[in-house]
Amino acid sequence: MKKNKRQIGILGGSFDPIHMGHIGLAQETRDKFDLDQILYIPVFQSPHKASSPLASTSDRMEMLRLALKNNASFSICDVETCRNKLSYTIDTLNHLEREIPDSELFLIIGQDNLQSLDSWKDSRRIMERHHILVASRPGLKSFSPEEKVSSLFNGDSPYRPGKTGNGKQEFLHRKTESRLVIYQISPRDISSSAIRKKIVHGEIPKNLLPPDVEAYIIKHQIYKIKT
Repeated sequence: MKKNKRQIGILGGSFDPIHMGHIGLAQETRDKFDLDQILYIPVFQSPHKASSPLASTSDRMEMLRLALKNNASFSICDVETCRNKLSYTIDTLNHLEREIPDSELFLIIGQDNLQSLDSWKDSRRIMERHHILVASRPGLKSFSPEEKVSSLFNGDSPYRPGKTGNGKQEFLHRKTESRLVIYQISPRDISSSAIRKKIVHGEIPKNLLPPDVEAYIIKHQIYKIKT
């Protein structure tokens, strides 16, 4: 079936630094949902984290460029870093709706983000207007997707159950039919914080970073690594 609009996956994060887990998540999600493109959007400052990214914005952007330069399906958007203030998902989605109106947006989040999704700024509008793809992540307690989605907004959930199968549990927005899909991804126990900790202690985290990103961190002594 021919698509009416380009389907764009939106992957936000600090990317401090970008690692193989981020890239694997994006590639698997693109393949599973037949997305046309994945748009990486680095935050300036997340409203859900007390601290700012450790690497500078320019360093994080350059590491993203190095990591993604050979994949035509991956792009970088600097809308949040250019705002120079707290990064709210709804503001970014509103911006993208204006900039690429011929596209359908799929917000990619982790299973842990689902726990607090209804506390996000204008979360009802996000759910009503956009698809949400929830990637299951290793190391978290298992939970019932039906129970969590039905308990959004203290039980006033905007979703009803949809299709189940092929490692996916779908929910449909009662008003707009926008989808929320919980799906399985390959286990990758990688985190930026663990990588930074290794670097601080003088360990080069082999096979966790794209080679060009690893070289950039060493050359510029990002996170205080020294050779």
